[in-house]
Amino acid sequence: MGALYSETLNSLNGVLGIAVRRPDISGSFNISVTGFWRSYVAAALVLPANIVVIGSTVFASGDATYSFHEGIRDMLIYGISWLVYPLLVIHILDFLDAGDRALPYLIPYNWASVPTGYFFAFASNIGLVEGVTTAFGTSMLLVAYVLAVFLYFEIARRQLTISRFAALAVVAFDFIFSISLLSILGSVR
Repeated sequence: MGALYSETLNSLNGVLGIAVRRPDISGSFNISVTGFWRSYVAAALVLPANIVVIGSTVFASGDATYSFHEGIRDMLIYGISWLVYPLLVIHILDFLDAGDRALPYLIPYNWASVPTGYFFAFASNIGLVEGVTTAFGTSMLLVAYVLAVFLYFEIARRQLTISRFAALAVVAFDFIFSISLLSILGSVR
């Protein structure tokens, strides 16, 4: 358990290193199949933030009828999104003869969900605090999106060793994929 704790701290420090553009973060991540599966600890760590975001969305919409079934659906969407995107990335990179870059990209990508997820939870709830203007809450959400795009752009650029334009395309693909997946699975009743 101590090794997993140490790996978690090193990985989160590595995400910070990517965010502040430290040149050498190579020792921060366990780039192996084991490290890939361990990076799914991030899914467990960020789950509370995801629940907070869902709760604030339900509260802000005034929907008092959020049911147990909708909660199960939202948790299934959460789990599916954690599994489908990496599978897609692995297959695309294999197709492009760049399969050796999949783990160096996906492992930091997974760990980056922890700080971005909690920042989104904070930003989505700040507008619900009495005395805080809606404009400030909206501004905080915009900042959260900009920071997330920047972080995932840096991860794609550095870890896939691609151009800035290609990294932007990867981030755009991730965003479109996520929105599409949420729309498709969210419409299931």
